[in-house]
Amino acid sequence: MNIFSYIDKYGVYSFDELEFNDVDNLIFSSLSYVDLGDYVSANRFNKKTISSVGKAFFEKFDSKSKNIIATKTGIKVLENIMNTRRFSSLMLYNYSYIGDDKQQFSAITIDINSKLSYVSYEGTDHLISGWHEDFMMAYEFPVLSQRRAIDYLNRHFLFNNRDIILGGHSKGGNLAMVAGMYANFWVKDRIIKIYSNDGPGLRKKEISSKYYLSIKEKLVHIIPNYSIVGLVLRHDDNYFVVRSYKKSIYSHSLDTWVVQDNKLEQAPLSSFSKIFDESMINWLDMYSDEERRMFVDALFLIFEQAGIVSLKDILNNKKIIFKLIMKSNQFDKKTKSMIRDFLYVFFSCFKEIKSQELLGRSNK
Repeated sequence: MNIFSYIDKYGVYSFDELEFNDVDNLIFSSLSYVDLGDYVSANRFNKKTISSVGKAFFEKFDSKSKNIIATKTGIKVLENIMNTRRFSSLMLYNYSYIGDDKQQFSAITIDINSKLSYVSYEGTDHLISGWHEDFMMAYEFPVLSQRRAIDYLNRHFLFNNRDIILGGHSKGGNLAMVAGMYANFWVKDRIIKIYSNDGPGLRKKEISSKYYLSIKEKLVHIIPNYSIVGLVLRHDDNYFVVRSYKKSIYSHSLDTWVVQDNKLEQAPLSSFSKIFDESMINWLDMYSDEERRMFVDALFLIFEQAGIVSLKDILNNKKIIFKLIMKSNQFDKKTKSMIRDFLYVFFSCFKEIKSQELLGRSNK
């Protein structure tokens, strides 16, 4: 089972009959990936049901349009929940979208009942353009989208008394966490839970701050057993590991996470993810914030020069590492060394997962 199996089986139950759970969180965090600007109000004065929004959206939707994977999942989620008893009458509002070369931000509010709202922050997918700001988090805090996330929460919830669940997938999980950390006191007091669904962590300075400690007990960090994104930067080790039926970066997609009835299926963290986590932390600890900034600028420049648009362009091309190494020669010795060290760590992890797959096949 996955989230769509859950919708089929439990969509007949209201939230009074079956209370909000971790799987509902995945469903709501998917909705922020869908471009609903033409259908959902930017404020709380014109709320619309999921049913009416879905109907209006699909009247104009072009199924042949090219969408990133997370957006496709979000669209499929909307299509599957819009006519269910559980989700159809829930209210959508406070839609926000900002996208340019420097930032990617989107958020939407879902009213679960008369007292509780879920704020869903959009994340990134396999596209390299969306990953640039994620990498910026290694040397800068807060980045622009994190500032937007804090402002969104305070602006929309300062003057009401609703309880709040924050959540998001990928970078959206990080935004939910940061928004909770720096929420206005009157808003923070009403936050009951924060979901980071395979979202990246924080720098050492931020994760040891009083702001992080103020939300630590409310944070639910869910990662797949082959997580990459959710293990980037610093994080606590009390995450929940969910089984995915995909490996490496493909396990990042929410619709690959295994659901058992109305719960996520727990699994041990893979050796691949353990190696990636340890290697990435050790690598980051070697460099200052300024050195990280120079590295990120250089790395994404050679990605652009190599014609890399998606992480799949890296994973599915065995020769790409040599092309990237050659392009790193244009930089100074320090930056070139950082790029090559990073590529070594990155591709060593994927070499490990390939060897595990081959070993598994030979044992069958």
